[in-house]
Amino acid sequence: MKEYFSQIELKKEEKPKLLVQVCCAPDLVLPLLELKKYFKLYLYWYNPNIQPYSEYKRRYDEYVKLLQLEEGDYEILEDNYDNKEFYRKLFENRHIVGIEENDYKTLMKEFSQMEEKNSKRCDICYYTRLLEPALLAKKHNIPYFTTTLLISPKKSVEKLDKYGKIVTKKTGIKYLSFDFRKNDGFKKAAEYTKEHDIWRQNYCGCAWSIRDNIL
Repeated sequence: MKEYFSQIELKKEEKPKLLVQVCCAPDLVLPLLELKKYFKLYLYWYNPNIQPYSEYKRRYDEYVKLLQLEEGDYEILEDNYDNKEFYRKLFENRHIVGIEENDYKTLMKEFSQMEEKNSKRCDICYYTRLLEPALLAKKHNIPYFTTTLLISPKKSVEKLDKYGKIVTKKTGIKYLSFDFRKNDGFKKAAEYTKEHDIWRQNYCGCAWSIRDNIL
């Protein structure tokens, strides 16, 4: 983890502040275990994409369970569940992938016809789930942000890094990209969740990912 310190301005007297966008408990395991050693963490559970609410609640409960298992120098930034916000943000941020459609219903219909993962629809979701945490970090004077999405082998690190840099330019909050998959990071996290009986979901989150069985 120390190799990433070239990305930040360290102060000897205190840990640098870092906001972490949390997508789920299993993907938080390794980032939490590693990052809490070097940063003052602000954990932000931001997942308006998850459907249905019962699924959202189950994933959130596993997140709380993990926090009870692992103590550390971190604070919790809460977010209220609002699935309608997810669709509003997809429409609002459509420009990031060059979509010019201005009719909400038409665009949602187009999104529903996209079956492949890492589609333009997924790109906007990446961007949104980086932008909102960065805006919150700015509000709380936190200079750096990252995301637990980086550890998932099903997510595109290249795209996350691309949109992370765009968000940095937009907000002034620096995006830090960590290679959590290095040295079997995902495997180690999976072993931890099995050992501590932390449930792992079987689809990404949105209604379309349920239909397409996209993890």
